[in-house]
Amino acid sequence: MDNKRQIELLLKKLDRERAARKAAEKLLENKSLDLYNANQLLLQSAEKHKAQAELDSERLAYQTKIETMLLSYGQSFLSQTLTPQLLNQLANELVDNHSVRAICIHINHRSTLDFDGDFFSGRRQQWTPPKHLTDNSNYWDKKETTYWVALNIRDDNVGFFAARIKASGSWLTTIQKHVALFSEMLRTTIGRHITLALAIQARERAEASEQATRDFLAMINHELRTPLNGLLGTAELLGESTLEIEQRKLLTTLNHSGELLRAIINDLLDYSKINAGMLELINNPFNSYSIAEKLQAVFMHRASEKQLDFKVTINDKVPPYLIGDEDRIKQIFVNLIGNAIKFTQDGCVNTYIDWQDEQLVFSVTDTGCGIAIDQQCKLFKPFSQVDISSKRSHEGTGLGLAICRQLTLQMNGKITLDSDLRIGSTFTVMLPLAIHDQPIVQAATSQSISKPLDKLSILVVEDLKTNQMIIKLMLNKMGIEPELVDNGQIALDTLKHCEFDLILMDCRMPIMDGYSATKALREQGYIKPIVALTAGTTTAEREDCLNAGMNDILCKPYQSSELRSMIEKWGL
Repeated sequence: MDNKRQIELLLKKLDRERAARKAAEKLLENKSLDLYNANQLLLQSAEKHKAQAELDSERLAYQTKIETMLLSYGQSFLSQTLTPQLLNQLANELVDNHSVRAICIHINHRSTLDFDGDFFSGRRQQWTPPKHLTDNSNYWDKKETTYWVALNIRDDNVGFFAARIKASGSWLTTIQKHVALFSEMLRTTIGRHITLALAIQARERAEASEQATRDFLAMINHELRTPLNGLLGTAELLGESTLEIEQRKLLTTLNHSGELLRAIINDLLDYSKINAGMLELINNPFNSYSIAEKLQAVFMHRASEKQLDFKVTINDKVPPYLIGDEDRIKQIFVNLIGNAIKFTQDGCVNTYIDWQDEQLVFSVTDTGCGIAIDQQCKLFKPFSQVDISSKRSHEGTGLGLAICRQLTLQMNGKITLDSDLRIGSTFTVMLPLAIHDQPIVQAATSQSISKPLDKLSILVVEDLKTNQMIIKLMLNKMGIEPELVDNGQIALDTLKHCEFDLILMDCRMPIMDGYSATKALREQGYIKPIVALTAGTTTAEREDCLNAGMNDILCKPYQSSELRSMIEKWGL
C-alpha cells in the first residue's frame, strides 16, 4: 500500500515537472520570439538610420555642391561673356540623377546675345513650358514633377529655366529655391548683357549720327564757302580795276551782298557746330587792349555812315594780357556791336570793357529802338527775331544772339540784357578769364623771305576753274606767275621734274585730294612748305590738314592781303 502510494506520488511529481518544463519551454520560446522580433526591429531601425544618414550625407554634399556652383557661376557670369558652352556646362553640373533628374535652359534673345535655343541635360528631352508661364515668375507642375521659372526682363520674356525634381517636403522646397537662385542669376546676367548691347547700339548710333553731322557740316562748309571765294575774290579784283560810277555802285552792292552771305553762312555753320558739340575753344594768351583798338577801327566807319557816335572805352583795371579764345570772344563783341549799330537810327553806341571779380565785363549800350519786356525772351532763341514780318527793315537770320549766348555759356560766362522800348538797350557779357602775366611774344615765322615776291615759284593745286582764275589774278598783282594744276596726282607728277618755293594745296579734289597728295610728298621726303587752301573751319578739319603734313592753312574765302601775308610767311 505504501509502495503504491509512493508510486502515485512520484507519478504526480513527474507530471508536475513535465508541465513545469513545458511551461518553461513555452516561456523560453516566447522570449526567444520576442528577442527575435526586437532584434528585427533593431535591424530595421539601423537600416533606416543608415539610409537616412546616407541621404543626409548626399543632401549635405548636394548643398555644398550647389553653394560652390553658385559662387563659381556667379563669378563666371560677371567676368565672362554668356556663351552656349557655359549654359551647357551649367545644365550638366546641376543634374545629380537623385534629386535633380533633368535641367533645361531656354534662351530666345538672339538679337542681343548672338545665340538662342535649348541647353539641357538629364533624362528628359522634350520641354514644353506651360502656356501661362510667361505671366507668372514660376510654376510647379506636380504631374510632371517639373519646376518652371520664367526669365522675364522688364516686360520682355527671354526664355525659361526648368528642372525635373524627385523630392518632397522641405527638400523639394530647398531644391526649388536653388533653381530659383540660378534662374535669377541667369536672368540678371542676360539683363546686363541686353543693357550693355543696347548701350553699345545707342553709342554706335550716336557716333554714326555725330560722324554724319561732321561729314554734312564739312560738305556744306566746302560747298558754300568755295563759290563764295569766287564771288568775293572777283569783287575784290574788280574793286582794284578802273570802274565807272554806276559800276562802282554795282560793285558796292555785290560786296555788301557777299559779306552778308558770308555772315549768314558763318552763323549757320557756327550754330550747327555748337549744337553738334563740334565747336572747340582754343585758349591762348591775347592782348585785351588790342581787341579794343580793333573794334574801334572796324566799326567806326559803319557807325559814321549812319551818323552815330561810336566809342570803345577800356578801363585801366583790365589786365593787358588774358587767356581765352580770342577769335570767339571777338565774335561775341562783333555780333553785339553790329546789332547795336543795325538797330540804332540816331544817337550813339558806346562800348565799355571792364574787369570785375576776375571777369572780363563787356557792355554795349545803344540809343536804338529798344525791346519790349514781353519780346526779350525771343532774342536768344535761334532763328527768332522781334520783328519777323515781311515788312521788317533789318536783315539777318536771328542766329547772332543765340550764338553769343552759346559761346558765352561755353566759356562759363553770362550774358544779360537791360532794355526799354524806344529808349535803348544794354547787353552785358561777363567772362571768367585767367590773367596772363607775361607779355605776348610774337612767334617768328618759320621761314624768312630771301628773295622778292615776284621771284617766287608757286604751285597752285586747285580743281575749280573759278578759284584758279581768282588766285592767279591775285598772284599776278603781286608779280607772281603761278603753275596751276587740277588735282593732287597731277601735282605729284609735276613735282617730279619741277621745283617750287611754295605749294598752295586745295584739300577737296577729285582723283587725289590735297590730304593724300601732301602725305605722299612728305613720305617722299619733300620739305618745302605746303599751305592748305580749304573751306573747312572745324577743328577736326584743321587737324587733318596739319596731320597730313601741311604747314599752314588759308581759309576760303580769302582776300589778297591774307594770301600775300601767307606767301610772305612761307615763301623762300
